Amino acid sequence: MNEPRLGLAAHSARRRAELVRAAYELVTTRGYRAIGVDDIVLRAGVSHGTFYNYFANKRDILDAVLDHCFDVIRERLIGEDAIPASLDEFRARFGRIVDRCYDLVAGEPGLVNFLLFEAASIDDQVIERVMHNAQIDGAAAAQEVGLGIEHGYLDPRLDTRIAGEVMLSVLMSALLAAVHSGSVGLTRERVRTQLTDFLARALGVEP
Repeated sequence: MNEPRLGLAAHSARRRAELVRAAYELVTTRGYRAIGVDDIVLRAGVSHGTFYNYFANKRDILDAVLDHCFDVIRERLIGEDAIPASLDEFRARFGRIVDRCYDLVAGEPGLVNFLLFEAASIDDQVIERVMHNAQIDGAAAAQEVGLGIEHGYLDPRLDTRIAGEVMLSVLMSALLAAVHSGSVGLTRERVRTQLTDFLARALGVEP
């Protein structure tokens, strides 16, 4: 009895993910305002009825697309790196993240452009969704700061929440630098050095 239900649940989750992925691809290549439900179902290869089994309208699927955007960023930028055990490892890890920012912008420029430049102009609910995801990432960054303090390479006087927000702000700076690198000379080497030096000085224990 349970196996058929599990099979249906897995199929339903897979179909919903296919719709979200199709909407994500369209939003990040053509822009949210330029697409409709017709485009999404065509890209996903499903009927309108299937779409409306999961989402009420184009705006309804946008929240899932935003969450997917953040999932992609987390996977592509943070990955499965081990938590650093020293300040040198901390710098090296963030340096790799900066490199991944440039790789992400090169590989999926529409993702970063959508989140940074289009999403906030859609409606207030988008801003709330973005802030919700940012809070999740902020909590994860604060936890990492706490571990750095425990290991002795980050300043024990730090407020972990504020320091986590600083790390996210620096990450945002890396993404913006990657977007504008061709026009203002913000090469990944220059940005990597400047941002990792800044974080080490701002958060690290003085030698």
